[in-house]
Amino acid sequence: MSAEIILSDKAFMGIVLSCIEVYKKECLGILLGYNIPSSKQFIVEYAIPLQSAERKHTEVSIKWRRESKVLDVLPNLIQLEKLGYFHSHPQYGRKKGVAELSEEDIESMNTRELELVVAINDSKRSSWWNESDKGLKGTLGKYRIEIAGFYKRTSDEEVKSYRIVCPYAVGFDQAFS
Repeated sequence: MSAEIILSDKAFMGIVLSCIEVYKKECLGILLGYNIPSSKQFIVEYAIPLQSAERKHTEVSIKWRRESKVLDVLPNLIQLEKLGYFHSHPQYGRKKGVAELSEEDIESMNTRELELVVAINDSKRSSWWNESDKGLKGTLGKYRIEIAGFYKRTSDEEVKSYRIVCPYAVGFDQAFS
């Protein structure tokens, strides 16, 4: 079985709405869910944006003390684990956002955690949502969105690309057309 990240409808909506809200600047959030090591699967139930993140056009940074407040109360709210983070790479001027990790992204990744990178760009035409080995992509309104998933192994700190599965997103166009 290939390694994959399964996004719930709630996680998908949290990710794309967070990216759209601050479009032209990067967004950042926490992924919550389950890790099933025996099947190399991560099930992402929720994507919670970090509102106090310092946003710029080409970078975003966490205020660690504020993030720790959120992480401290999570066990009292829900029995899910922190799986990692998501952040966006938005279009800025003529420079298109790409769903790839930068060197800084790789350096800041923690081992045994996911990182979802969301490319968000202007779109002149719509396209249906689809999944591929490179990620999940489609349009919402006037935005072209592509989500790619990565995992940093503990054994050698190598970053691996993971397939993203989101039945909600792929069925989105049929349900709302």
